[in-house]
Amino acid sequence: MKKEFLIGQPLESNTEYFATEKEYHVYEKNTVEVYDSRNIQRAHDTKNYRVFCHLEGKKNVTLDFCGATIVIHGKIQPFLIDTCKNVTVKNCNVTYARPPFTEALITEVTPEYARLRLNENCPCRLENGKLIPYGENWENQKLNYNGMFYQVFDRKTRVGCGIHLGVMGSPVIMESERPFHIRKFTAEAEGEDILLRGDIPTESFEVGRVLIIAHEDRSLSSLFAVDSKNIRIENYRILSGRGMGIYTYRVENITVDGFKLTYDEKSPCTVANAADALHSFGTSGKFEIQNSIFEGMIDDAINIHSNFKTVAKIDGNVLYADCASCEPEANGLYRVGDVIAVYRGKTMEESARYTITDIEIMTPTLCKFILDRPAEKHAEGDLIESITANCDVLIENCIFGKANSHLRLQSRGKFVIRNCETELPFLLSGDASYWFESGPLTDLTVENCRFIGDRAKISIKSEVFPTESEPYYHKNLKILNNTFDIDVPMKGGYADGIVFKGNKNSAGKPMTLILTNCGDADTDNCTVERLTVAKDKLNAN
Repeated sequence: MKKEFLIGQPLESNTEYFATEKEYHVYEKNTVEVYDSRNIQRAHDTKNYRVFCHLEGKKNVTLDFCGATIVIHGKIQPFLIDTCKNVTVKNCNVTYARPPFTEALITEVTPEYARLRLNENCPCRLENGKLIPYGENWENQKLNYNGMFYQVFDRKTRVGCGIHLGVMGSPVIMESERPFHIRKFTAEAEGEDILLRGDIPTESFEVGRVLIIAHEDRSLSSLFAVDSKNIRIENYRILSGRGMGIYTYRVENITVDGFKLTYDEKSPCTVANAADALHSFGTSGKFEIQNSIFEGMIDDAINIHSNFKTVAKIDGNVLYADCASCEPEANGLYRVGDVIAVYRGKTMEESARYTITDIEIMTPTLCKFILDRPAEKHAEGDLIESITANCDVLIENCIFGKANSHLRLQSRGKFVIRNCETELPFLLSGDASYWFESGPLTDLTVENCRFIGDRAKISIKSEVFPTESEPYYHKNLKILNNTFDIDVPMKGGYADGIVFKGNKNSAGKPMTLILTNCGDADTDNCTVERLTVAKDKLNAN
């Protein structure tokens, strides 16, 4: 069935909606209120939020906006797809009337202050030594809280030139400890300019560059899908986006084709999105990303991952699991039917596997897993990983750049990246210290890609401890027929089964791989420098 899309109408199953307007201006009166009972929207102040297009429990739905732009006025979630099957959103542009970040041109830099001229699309006022960004029906008085991204970009090329965390104003309020350096600033007006005083990063702040302050929390995103199956996002552009651009949580099978974060005459600011371009928690099945541009995001270009939990205690066939991650939504990531592995300590020494038959959320950081058999004698703090929540990933014909970030690759499934261009590094990470994002790569192929500039490389960085019996985290890494601009195209540690063949340096220079405590490496057209560090040390690459 085909129907014209109308603002405020209930959306039905087995229906293809098509837009007839060029722009849809969305205000709070056009939205529905949703209560986040699962605590997965990162909301700090309230679990109630407003949604423009809300699909819950629907199947076989297509939303075709036929090239229209959705202009969001206020703190509103554009799309929420919840417990749905076979949903497509396509031919759509999304922007916020007031961008969810603040841009300023740097016009003067000294060790004591930086002079800023605010972008006219980013109104702010001053109070208590801090900027207060505001839009329709909202303002943010919390630039003195916790620390947020202060990122620098080249005004002409839009290439990322520096990333910092900072707080602005007085008093400084840190609600939790963070293992990062937090710069402290104050702001004052001088005519039409803002003088930003304090711990000025003169190594990246330069006259003519653009400063972006990402001040909004990540409780909203441009499109959020949860507990759903077969989601397709096609020809979807974000001009200015809150939180994660595309955010998926416990979804099976996702296709992203023709997604765009980029800059042109329609762009209100140099950057396009306030956090990750694409962030996926606990995806299963297949994840395909094709024909897309990822530029101007203020955090990861792509982050596809699950999360480690840790053992709190064992009682027969009951396993109490702590949410070790600082991300609160990680507590509810595991599902009934998931196969889980338990590892000794913070290592990959697997001691047992179970199937979860029931789950009870005890507290915001504690789950009770009912297992299919009595648990073995696991120690408090042992890592737990969902084996189920690891998808096969295909990324092809995509462009990555114009950012201070990277692509974070974390999935046990078959992971293929081909025919792409990137200015950003591919980060093969593993974390058992702060984010607790998992899992390891076990079958990665990167082929026929162009690595552009001095940042684009393969970086292998595991924060899971090696042992004598399990000395490696990532395995079976095939890097084939790529072109790199730098002469150290791969660096990192605790990996095995590396194949680096058919690759070349764009200037014909010799290439060197720097591998720390790594296993087998089958290579050509390069030399291999092997380093060894003590087994009890984390990979500090």
